[in-house]
Amino acid sequence: MTKKVKIFDRLKRANDIEAVYKNGNVIISTDRKLKASHLSSESITNQIRIAVTVSSKAGSSVWRNRLKRTIRESLRLEKDILKDILKEIVFKKKSELSIIFSQYRINQVNQKRLFLKDIKPAVTDILNKLSKTTSRN
Repeated sequence: MTKKVKIFDRLKRANDIEAVYKNGNVIISTDRKLKASHLSSESITNQIRIAVTVSSKAGSSVWRNRLKRTIRESLRLEKDILKDILKEIVFKKKSELSIIFSQYRINQVNQKRLFLKDIKPAVTDILNKLSKTTSRN
């Protein structure tokens, strides 16, 4: 029986989330639908921690939860990019990478229905930009 390897964990603690917003850098997707705040810090855990947040002003709770599920599914489908980030950045630099995904210009008024095909390119774009910016540092 093979053991499932977790590529990323959830970012849960309020202090950690606040630190990412306060000290982190922001990346905006090319289509300006999503943004991601990220912070790399020295750690012995060598992991990627991810949170997805959506403002209550963006739409109804059903719409917000669908957006969060769609972003998480996009991250799950982009395991290859996350594995590269994990190998190249996190393990080599012995650091922990914290990322918070949130909506930027997307809301229920602009886009009534959400589909994976609409969100996945923005997530992929952000992960590619993230891998380029963090590999340079």
